[in-house]
Amino acid sequence: MAAPLMAAPLDYTQNLASESASELVSTLENGAPSDSAPISVAARRLRHLSEIGLALSAERDIGRLLAMILSTSRQITSSDGGTLYIVEKDRHGDKKLYFRAAQNDSIIVDTKMSFAVAPTSLAGYVALTGEILRFDDVYSLPADAPYKFNPLFDVEHGYKTRSVLVVPLKNHVGEVIGVLQLINRKRRRDTILRDAATVQSEVLGFDDEMVELAATLASQAAVALNNNLLLREIEDLFEALVVASASAIEDRDPTTSGHSERVTTLTVELAKAVSQTREGTYKDVHFSPAQLRELRYAGLLHDFGKIGVREAILTKSHKIEPRCWSDISHRFLALRREWELECSARQIAVWRGEGNAISKETRAAMLARDLAEKLATLEADFAWAQRLNDPNARWDEPSWQSAIEALERLEKLRFSTPEGAVSPLFSRDEIEALRVRNGTLTPREFAQIQEHAQMSYDFLQQIPWTPPLQNVPSIARAHHERLDGSGYPQALRAEEIPLGAKFMAIADVYDALTAADRPYKRALSAGEALENLKEQAKNGLIDAEALRIFIENEVYKTVI
Repeated sequence: MAAPLMAAPLDYTQNLASESASELVSTLENGAPSDSAPISVAARRLRHLSEIGLALSAERDIGRLLAMILSTSRQITSSDGGTLYIVEKDRHGDKKLYFRAAQNDSIIVDTKMSFAVAPTSLAGYVALTGEILRFDDVYSLPADAPYKFNPLFDVEHGYKTRSVLVVPLKNHVGEVIGVLQLINRKRRRDTILRDAATVQSEVLGFDDEMVELAATLASQAAVALNNNLLLREIEDLFEALVVASASAIEDRDPTTSGHSERVTTLTVELAKAVSQTREGTYKDVHFSPAQLRELRYAGLLHDFGKIGVREAILTKSHKIEPRCWSDISHRFLALRREWELECSARQIAVWRGEGNAISKETRAAMLARDLAEKLATLEADFAWAQRLNDPNARWDEPSWQSAIEALERLEKLRFSTPEGAVSPLFSRDEIEALRVRNGTLTPREFAQIQEHAQMSYDFLQQIPWTPPLQNVPSIARAHHERLDGSGYPQALRAEEIPLGAKFMAIADVYDALTAADRPYKRALSAGEALENLKEQAKNGLIDAEALRIFIENEVYKTVI
């Protein structure tokens, strides 16, 4: 069930260019000024209704729009209070009326409810039939009426409802999308209905003119509301598409699951923290809700270009993947067997050759010792290669040098295939991969990964973004740019990088450093990651001021 969109009462006249609704009410009740022609009342009414329609159509915030509809309706009809219900489907697909806004001059109203679109209640009946209901005294309904008035509201709030006008809000195809309920039309707009006696003396019934005005306004309001609801549906649909697109990327690489969402959260929260800062470089920077939404979409889609990266590279957990390493292990065993067979053949030749038994035994033993030494070196060198293949292995300079020397020896080795061909123990690409000191990607593979930023832009640029979201592609593309121009894909310098992308760079690096689900690296603690970021800021790679705000406001704690 959707949460009610409660809104504080707003004076719609703040959105009008000229005379207020209260002036219109005064004109309708008191007649035209003495110097006006009789036709001026109708003209002024038309003019004000037109202005009201323009104001309603210009409002994009759903909460403010609902409050404006209710406030305007109450002012025009001089109603003490009113409620506005919206017809929506619940999680089972059944239509219900959801209480969305309430205003009352005499009491404080704060209630949340929903009920079925059915003839048992006044609003439910109107939502079901599309008819207008009007009662001078709602407590005196006809006994055979299909609807009932529920006095529970009056009992709970110490209020007395008397006259009621219930008007449907219909969309362009005649479907009821909302119900406007006005209560207690008053003689004087400023009267407070404190007790039953005041209600009795001051409350009027809604006459035909008030019904006509309310119906006309409801028609205008329905158009504005329907447009707003359609816009929200489009936005919700687009939101779902963005989230689904981000999920599609992470489905290709389960080891980075949640990365896009975490980067988005960190980026948006950093932007909010910047908006609240009152000192430093960004003291005058403020992100509007639209700009935060733009950042959110850029964050969710910043890695979308990875959909064009080969999965073998995208999900590479070792420098040489286990399947390929299994092939290397078989080559290693084949080489061992080949050496052993060669040694045995030489020993047989020794025993078959000339010489006494003592010399033959000595020469055979020497061959065995040579083989043992070769095999020991091979085993040791292969152990270094296995360690080189582990992206989490930690190296000091002497051990790294020893590993590279072992790799150089292995690079020279050849073995015979079952078909009789002679092949290297390690291919050129495998040697290149094992020489990578950090991570799992070779320079060529890393270049392919880097292409994802530009591919994200190429994809996102095809979407017809509305003006408030037009920077999504450029922000997403620049999240790997660095202030000194060493980043990619455009090698932008500080002044060329979008501000949102500078924030996203911090978020992206922090999440990558602290992620515990990546098999090719160990996860750093929050403290270690922040120290790493500080070092990058010191070296002029990332924005130092943004990082200060990120740390001082503990933005990094907004994700787990």
